[in-house]
Amino acid sequence: MAKNEAEIGSPEGAVADAQSHKRAAPRMDLSLPAQFLGVEGNHRCIITNLSRTGLRIAIKQPLRVGQEGFLRGGPIDHFMAVTRAGTGMNALEFEIPVSDIFVFGIRRFQEQFEEREAEELMATVRAWTSGEDAGPI
Repeated sequence: MAKNEAEIGSPEGAVADAQSHKRAAPRMDLSLPAQFLGVEGNHRCIITNLSRTGLRIAIKQPLRVGQEGFLRGGPIDHFMAVTRAGTGMNALEFEIPVSDIFVFGIRRFQEQFEEREAEELMATVRAWTSGEDAGPI
């Protein structure tokens, strides 16, 4: 058996193979509304995951690979470039990678965002059911 074949079948070879396919930075799943502001137009989107080097957004129409612009959503307000485009999902890369502290701060913001939305919805329901808010029908 050749040396390369032995390495591939060994645990060491499997670890080396897995490491060669690793991402540059681990990703964190999110669901955060945002807006991509580009020269070719502005687009509403949802940030679906985030890492130190970039993020993925859900968007109705694909952006153009190489397109640049600002992504704004919650505390994110960064210049980015589109690296992969497809129907429904696009990958963007930060011009300057962000810190781990920034990534974890976004996670905290996401958790608080969900809590704030739930509280606002409950307040709206309470106001509506008590007749305090007759709002448009």
